[in-house]
Amino acid sequence: MPSFLILVTVLLPALTGVALIIFPKLGNRARNTAILIESLINLALVLLVVLKGPDGEFVLFRLLDGLDLAFRADGLGRFFAVMVSVLWPLTLLYGFEYMEDEERQGKFFGFFMMTLGAVLGIAFASDIFTMYVFYEFLTLCTFPLVMHEMTDEAMKAGRHYLTYMLGGASFAFVGIIVLFMNGTDMTFRLGGGVVPGTVSKGVLVFVFFMMFCGFSVKAAMMPFGKWLIGAAVAPMPVTALLHAVAVVKAGSFAVIRLIYYVYGTELIRGTWAQYASVALCALTILYGSMMAVKEPHLKRRMAYSTISNLSYILFGACIMTPMGMYAALMHTAAHAVTKIALFLSVGAIMHVTGKCYIYEIDGLGRRMKGIFICLIFGALSIIGVPQFMGFNSKISLLRASIDGGGVMDYVGAFAIIISALLTAVYLLNILIRGYFPKDNAKCDRFEECHDPGWRMMFPVGLASAVTLILGIWWQPLSSYLKTVSGLL
Repeated sequence: MPSFLILVTVLLPALTGVALIIFPKLGNRARNTAILIESLINLALVLLVVLKGPDGEFVLFRLLDGLDLAFRADGLGRFFAVMVSVLWPLTLLYGFEYMEDEERQGKFFGFFMMTLGAVLGIAFASDIFTMYVFYEFLTLCTFPLVMHEMTDEAMKAGRHYLTYMLGGASFAFVGIIVLFMNGTDMTFRLGGGVVPGTVSKGVLVFVFFMMFCGFSVKAAMMPFGKWLIGAAVAPMPVTALLHAVAVVKAGSFAVIRLIYYVYGTELIRGTWAQYASVALCALTILYGSMMAVKEPHLKRRMAYSTISNLSYILFGACIMTPMGMYAALMHTAAHAVTKIALFLSVGAIMHVTGKCYIYEIDGLGRRMKGIFICLIFGALSIIGVPQFMGFNSKISLLRASIDGGGVMDYVGAFAIIISALLTAVYLLNILIRGYFPKDNAKCDRFEECHDPGWRMMFPVGLASAVTLILGIWWQPLSSYLKTVSGLL
């Protein structure tokens, strides 16, 4: 199979998005049908690349000797590409109903599809330079989505988003320059291989921490994660995209690439850079959970939950063992599916009722029965209840931290345990108010409310069901990720 097929999976959605922006007046039905079909075709192409695709590299062009724009479908990239490509059509279908009364839908879905191309470019990048190019492209594609509603609040959120993204990317870019000057091979290879050359070990360790912080901006690690709360003003399909699939996962994916495929663990493990990285992860895990407990706004509560859970992934990566990498990838999958279910459920509540705060939804669970069942599944998964995806990933993280054996590894494990308890508090509170209102009279205001249409219910229901299905039958995914991580 020709290796350029990898590039096709990247360009097809990106060019589709460009076409929608150039021709925004296309009828809603025709446009929606076309982009849903395109996303399904792209999913089929990604699966073809994953199952039958070439192992070789496709070089688009060479900038300098040792600095290429190149693509390759390795094990980690295939996992990320499939995860994104499966969740994308579901979010699209949900967005058709959610956005049907909105203005500028052509441009909205145009940038939405361009974002898919950017994320697949990150997934299939053969080296850190190519990944960085698409990393920046992702920022440019999602920036208009954050500002879509064009209110003062949305414009402010967009400016903050762009400032944080470009600031973090500049840290990563400086690091890439230093690595190139050091003579480092930029190609991704499990185990990495950065060794002191023209640059000393001390400088390389500092550069690692700088790049870790730079890439972690997209993963919303504190103190760089406030952009995620502001971005909650975007329409719910964008929020789900930012918080569960595209932007934040691109950040954690880039960190995993940096640690395990560029630097390797030998140079960094046991240094101040590792300890500082783990400390930031532990603090973010606790901060996000505590803020979620006190946040009354539904969408912002989920945003703080995302901040916390993303640092679970970063913590696993920072353990710097094969088991740590495996645990990070397990939680990447669990969080992506679970947060799609949670965000889309919350979006359905806000869309149908117009209510945004937890104290406004007393008794709603008796009316929106399907959505609240999906909320239950999502909550049980992200809390870490057995038989759900979140349980397997959190147990893997705890095992990895115990195997790591360092003091900071135990600190991270402690943070995860406390966070799981806080997660139960801030999610079960929503369900309790939905089913057991303090004042039954308040339920009357929801007498006309009901579950949304099938275009919103199907994605939410499927994502919720998958949290249980892959929680019970998790072995195939686990075996694949163990192979990717070098455990098998």
